[in-house]
Amino acid sequence: MRKLTYIIAFTYSILALLSSCTYEVVPEPQNCDNTLTLQLVSVTDADCGLASGSVQVEASGGEAPYLFRINGESERSGSTFSELSAGSYSITVEDANGCEGNLEVQVANQDGVNATVTVADGSCGSTNGRIDVVAEGGVTPYQFRINDQAFQSSSGFSGLAPGEYQVITRDASGCESVQTVQITSGVAFEAVETIVKNNCAVSNCHDGTISPDFRTAATIQNRAARIEARTAGRSMPPASSGRELTDQQIQDIACWVSDGASIESNP
Repeated sequence: MRKLTYIIAFTYSILALLSSCTYEVVPEPQNCDNTLTLQLVSVTDADCGLASGSVQVEASGGEAPYLFRINGESERSGSTFSELSAGSYSITVEDANGCEGNLEVQVANQDGVNATVTVADGSCGSTNGRIDVVAEGGVTPYQFRINDQAFQSSSGFSGLAPGEYQVITRDASGCESVQTVQITSGVAFEAVETIVKNNCAVSNCHDGTISPDFRTAATIQNRAARIEARTAGRSMPPASSGRELTDQQIQDIACWVSDGASIESNP
C-alpha cells in the first residue's frame, strides 16, 4: 500500500508540473564566448556607376573552418568579395560552432557622389523615426530616396517605422551611392527580460527545473525568435499558468527581436 501511495504521489507531482508550463525540449545552443572576430583587410572603392569595388576580410578566433556572407547572401568559404557597387555592406562570418561575427563596411565612389547617413530611432509600434543624408562629391544638385519611393530634393525622411531602409543618393550625372540602415524601436533588453522572467521563469516553469532556463539573459537572447513566436501565438505563458501578457508586452518582445535581440543596453 505504501508503494502504491508513492506511485500515486509521484504521478500527481508530474501532472502538476506539466499543467503549470507548456515547454519544448530542445538542444542547448553552442555557447559563443565572443572570441570570434572579423577584421577588415582592404577596401577597393568603385568607379561611378560600375560594380568595380571589392572588400577583403579576415576572421580569427572561434573554431575553423569559417563561412562568410555579405548582405545576407549565400555563405561561402572565400573572404574576398568583388564586383561591388558604391554603398554599405554587412559582412558576417560563421565558425564551425555556429557562432557569428559581423562587420559593417563602406565602399565609396572614386569619382562620384558619396553620402553619410544619420538615423533617429523611433519607438515600438510608432512611425516617428527619421533618416538624414549628407552628400558630397560628384555633380550637384543631389537627389535622394528611400526604398522604392520617388527621388526628392530633400535629404531628410521622417515618419518612419522601425525597420531596414535602403537609402539611395544620386548626383546630376546619375552616379549613385546606396546605404542600408536600420531604424530600431529602442526597446531595451531589460524590459523584455522583466516580461519573460516575471511570466515564465517562475516556479516549475523555466526556472531551472525545466529547460530552457529563462533566468539567464543569454538563454533569453538565444531563444529570442522562439519566444517571439510563442508569445505572439499566446502559448507562452500557457493559459494553465494563470498568467497572460498584454498586447503591449507582446509587441515589445517583437520589436526587440526585430531590433536584433541584443542584450546590450540601448544608447
